[in-house]
Amino acid sequence: MLCLAFVLSLVAGRLVQLQAMEGASFRTHADAFRLNTVTVPAVRGSISTADGTTLALTVQTDLVHADPPMITEAKRTFSSVADALAGPLGMTSAAILALLEYPTSKQYVVLKKSVPAATAARISALNLPGIALTPSYTRAYPNGDLAANIVGFTTANAAGDLVGQAGIEQSDNTLLAGRDGTQEMQDGTNGQPIPVAGQTSRTMVPGRNVRLTILSSLQWEAEQACAQRVKETRASSCTVVVMDPRTGQVLAMAQAPLFDPAHPTNLADTADLPVSDVFDPGSTAKVITAAAAFEHGGQTPMSPYTVPDQIVVDGFPFHDAEYHATERWTIAGIIAHSSNVGMVQVVQHVSPQTQWDYFHNFGIGQPTLPQLPANSDGILYPVSQWSGDERYTMSFGQGVAVTAVQMASVYATIANNGIRVTPTIVAGTTNTSGQYAPAPKPASHRVIQAKTAHELMGILQQVPWVDAQVGEPWAEIPGYSVAAKTGTAQIADPARGGCLCLYGSSVIGIAPASNPQLVVAVNVQNPTKGSYFGIEVAGPVFNKVMEFALRTLKIAPDGAKRPNVRLTAP
Repeated sequence: MLCLAFVLSLVAGRLVQLQAMEGASFRTHADAFRLNTVTVPAVRGSISTADGTTLALTVQTDLVHADPPMITEAKRTFSSVADALAGPLGMTSAAILALLEYPTSKQYVVLKKSVPAATAARISALNLPGIALTPSYTRAYPNGDLAANIVGFTTANAAGDLVGQAGIEQSDNTLLAGRDGTQEMQDGTNGQPIPVAGQTSRTMVPGRNVRLTILSSLQWEAEQACAQRVKETRASSCTVVVMDPRTGQVLAMAQAPLFDPAHPTNLADTADLPVSDVFDPGSTAKVITAAAAFEHGGQTPMSPYTVPDQIVVDGFPFHDAEYHATERWTIAGIIAHSSNVGMVQVVQHVSPQTQWDYFHNFGIGQPTLPQLPANSDGILYPVSQWSGDERYTMSFGQGVAVTAVQMASVYATIANNGIRVTPTIVAGTTNTSGQYAPAPKPASHRVIQAKTAHELMGILQQVPWVDAQVGEPWAEIPGYSVAAKTGTAQIADPARGGCLCLYGSSVIGIAPASNPQLVVAVNVQNPTKGSYFGIEVAGPVFNKVMEFALRTLKIAPDGAKRPNVRLTAP
């Protein structure tokens, strides 16, 4: 009895020590051991086109992993578990068995990193001891590389969250990503969560969906035309921008080469060329010089000039792209025949500062498309930094650098009666409840007078006719009036001592000219096979895309005749 009493007193003392004196500490330790804070990842929003085509979306995948000791504790053999998992995982039983018998750590081994949600459901239904699933999300691009330059791509950070690295994925990353939630779970002795024994610490906020202004069919057609032309001319790149001049909305923004957003090779290959790549616009910029001369130089479309093949001004020689006899042309004729010599004379009627102001007001030297990352301002040096001949070279589009979207916007401004609407590519966003919020209306301001815009439209309608006279009818669309301009810029080649041995070829057009609804701007850089003139290189792409856009958007033919604008002077 004394011995029994002694033992019981020891037990009672130990109970007092554990429960009364150290109970609080053990409860805290037990809670910490049992509670597990789990991150509830937010579902990243989707990116779609204006016509509902999904370009990027998030799909759930699961990581399948095992705790080998738990399998043996449940009196199951590794072989039986491996046999049960072989089918769902698409692996051999031997491969799974090897992973279970030689785990990466004592209580953890990854069996498969990413399985679809349906496969995860099959595995979960097997209720195998020691087999667990960790949900995660990956980005999918159901239409492959369609609009990849606009969409961009994502990578996973250390926490496993998707982070945009280019395009809309990057610029709207916060909006698309949403906010992860957290939840405290209680695990049982078998390591599995105890049902209904947890609480939410922070609610997960899903990402919003982004809707673009582009049209999938038009984007695809432009990409195909670009890729084909790059192949045919062995060019470095091609860009196509399609805009609605009335709203500033970009309906297509294509480029070649493209990249696979699901498997980008490197960041350099994911550049969005229409907003980041700069080039000399060449003769497509002559309309800016003409506008300045009409409004501040006392000139009109009918102002006459004597235009030789070559000219020397202030000691600097200038010449036209092709030899011609001395002509008497109006300014309309100088633009229609794309004479550099003529523009050098026209620009002398305006001051350098006025010339700079017009380029700037048309959007050159300003952000191209702020809704996208890595968009360039172009290069427009202040007048104080101009060299001796810069004002003359700028008159015909050399010595200034632009992006494809900037030049499309220049012609959209002319088409819109002189009012520039800031280009936009995001139509709006949608939350998980399906509520759509349109993007703010883009800013607009008058750049040139309506009269000037009307005069330029009349001049530009002569260009397709002039080109057709020499066998290049690419700017003509049957049934529609078209106002267009071609451009061929010489580019310095550093590999050959800086000689002007490379070329940029452009065509920009507006249709229908009687009621402008579309602007298509095509630029091909460094064509090395065949011709390098704008109409010959970029013309076929312009013709194909413009005709497809007019048909796709169901824009009726206007059948308007080319206005009678005199090109030759007395």
